[in-house]
Amino acid sequence: MASNTEAAKKGYEFFQRGDIPALLKELIDENCTWMIPGPKDKLPWAGTFKGKQEIGNFFAQVGENWEFSEFEPREMIEQGDTVVALGRLTGRARKTGKSIENEWAHVFKFRQGKVVFFQEYVDTAADVLAMS
Repeated sequence: MASNTEAAKKGYEFFQRGDIPALLKELIDENCTWMIPGPKDKLPWAGTFKGKQEIGNFFAQVGENWEFSEFEPREMIEQGDTVVALGRLTGRARKTGKSIENEWAHVFKFRQGKVVFFQEYVDTAADVLAMS
């Protein structure tokens, strides 16, 4: 069985090539909770999502609103069932064409090789500026 860090890396690879169905099927637990910060009225992908269908809708919102030129983890720290990924993104908001650069932290909790909890930490003020 792959380590949780290897599973998280595989998830980023799926995301980078746009293969969200494989990401959901192979890595997301049926009862996963996925938490994204920010004001929902300004950032349509923000909120708490439960289960594969809602998490799939989150990824659809991200795809509709962002075009990334870079989205990659730079460092991963694993302890027990938890993986913390630290990374960077650059891209533009599709709605406004405004560019964004942001640093992020992602916290994953795994059970039997599947993500059961995810939380993102990111500068949401930068997201709001790019979207308005």
